Amino acid sequence: MKLIPNAWRVLTRSASMWCVYLSLLSEYAPYIIPYLDGVIPRWLSVAFLLAAPLMRVKDQGNLHADK
Repeated sequence: MKLIPNAWRVLTRSASMWCVYLSLLSEYAPYIIPYLDGVIPRWLSVAFLLAAPLMRVKDQGNLHADK
């Protein structure tokens, strides 16, 4: 397995990782801010996780190491 030289750039700019981050945020936000309990639907985190593989195959031209 070869690691990529621009891991931080990929973690911050890839669309599939943002789906995972938004899923985590939608899951933990009601625990952090109790007023959001019942406002954020329970299915939202699952929807973000289901969208992550679709965003993985999307062309993301801004993740090259030479930029």
